[in-house]
Amino acid sequence: MNAELNPWTDRARGMLVGAAVGDAMGWPYERRDRTRSWPSPSQASGRFFAWRRMAGSRFRPIVEDIGPGEYSDDTQMLIAVARARLTAGDQWLPWLQRVEWPFLLDYERGAGAGVKRACRAWEKQGAAWGNRAEDQDKYFAAGANGAAMRIAPHVIVHHEGTFGDLAHDVVLDAATTHGHPRALLGALVHAYALWVSLRQPAPLAYGWLVEAVLDGLKDWREPVWQGLDRRWPDTASQAFPDGYERAWEETVREVEELLGSARASLENGALSAPSAFLEKHGLTRAKTRGSGTLCAVAAVYLAARSASSPERGVGVPARQEGADTDTLASMTAGLLGAGLGHEWLGAYGRSVQDAPLLNALAENLLLPLPEPLTPPSSDEACEARSRFLDELDAADTGAGLLLPDSREARVVSRGMLMAGNWSACRTHLATRDGQNLFLIRGVRRVETGDDVHDAARADASVGIENRSPVQPRLQGAYLPVTDIGRVNEALTALGMTTSRRGKDWVSYENLVIRQWYRKERATNAPGVQLRVAVTDALAAWKRLRGMGFDGAVQRDGDAFWLRIDPYLIVSVNNAEPPVG
Repeated sequence: MNAELNPWTDRARGMLVGAAVGDAMGWPYERRDRTRSWPSPSQASGRFFAWRRMAGSRFRPIVEDIGPGEYSDDTQMLIAVARARLTAGDQWLPWLQRVEWPFLLDYERGAGAGVKRACRAWEKQGAAWGNRAEDQDKYFAAGANGAAMRIAPHVIVHHEGTFGDLAHDVVLDAATTHGHPRALLGALVHAYALWVSLRQPAPLAYGWLVEAVLDGLKDWREPVWQGLDRRWPDTASQAFPDGYERAWEETVREVEELLGSARASLENGALSAPSAFLEKHGLTRAKTRGSGTLCAVAAVYLAARSASSPERGVGVPARQEGADTDTLASMTAGLLGAGLGHEWLGAYGRSVQDAPLLNALAENLLLPLPEPLTPPSSDEACEARSRFLDELDAADTGAGLLLPDSREARVVSRGMLMAGNWSACRTHLATRDGQNLFLIRGVRRVETGDDVHDAARADASVGIENRSPVQPRLQGAYLPVTDIGRVNEALTALGMTTSRRGKDWVSYENLVIRQWYRKERATNAPGVQLRVAVTDALAAWKRLRGMGFDGAVQRDGDAFWLRIDPYLIVSVNNAEPPVG
């Protein structure tokens, strides 16, 4: 059967492409303290935009440029699940465990600690819930939304089947990375909402989805986990003081109460703001915003009130301060796509990263699988990945590679990423089926510079003995200012980019500028001076004058200085040309 003639095609596309669009819309706003160069909501309205993020880890930061419409690990995992089903058919689960999850570690963009811990366990050929008590505790404490965000492919496969069959596959998938009832139930609630939305004739009535999920309580609350591998229920029962079944029932009641609160909010109509619902139920608090059940219900709530204006419905969670913006927007957009199809996505749906691949996956998941591959053994999968990584490190631009998942790919580009004293190599791969992968490898501290610099540093240390037992290292300095936004505008105009930011501070590598909150401003403000070298000081002076920084400007040839804040003077001069 031709996928174009399949009556489910439009909604299947809407589900997968919508999820990717929501992910790409929300990702820049997910961690504002680790995000760089994102515009205001008014500037970004109606389009994707390029931005920069802090990749790596807190102690090994790497700055990475993100292109307009690129997605995060949310969509990467969704594609991995779809690929497992389309590659191995009924044997999708061992393919996911042996091939997809270990390979995800090489190209993931922002995966959570719980997901990466589980992937490393499968990489070592062991179950995610592990054999050590410490591993089991962490696994069964993992109740985040990393399982719910990726289960749409199972829904498409079971679009005409029973929810019981779908629920079985959803829990098999979710349990590969998460063990807490909040994660598993979050995945089941989201799967049920997608499933009923896919099958509901248009148009979707306001609030209908919340009622439908409440009506389906008897289906999604079933303890499907009891059908997992026998060792899983036994280990799970030991991980909870009163047993896993008791924890499951308590979580079911939590979800039912959340859905009741969502229904009450919808009944208030225009009097209830969606942001207020999110804040009230912990979707903007660091400790709870990633909960699987909270995100599943919040996505249902947002989709239920947004069928008539779906783009706005996705924009709210995508830019909600403090929320898990990429996942919440992805789950919301996936629900709206399941119920409305893909036309409403407009330019977003056409320009999101790997849109043709996502459309093809949606179409193919609706069809019988012609020739599934047999999953490799754990040893074979490990050898294939090791061989790939060795070839990747030696590959030049344009080279062809065979990925661990058996796809062919070519090297589009290779380049170095830098942040402070850290560097890494980033390789952009394009697969034959149309996926773009970005692999960051070889993160290391840059210990040495040029010979002159090293010699000067060595000379400066002669005769100095550090007797401190803690081996101190200067991390940086703080500068107080009265208007952090205005200061950031000026420094950005000079070409400086922040490495991190908070509500009242920005960091330029080891320099932190923080807003001072004293109500009165000192008349004799300290003259702290920041020296900045640029390639064209005259152009910088004209740019700042055009921005209104024309007070207290003094020029000396090409160099100039100005007070950009009562507490901060910037001295700007031309950078010396490189030697040689």
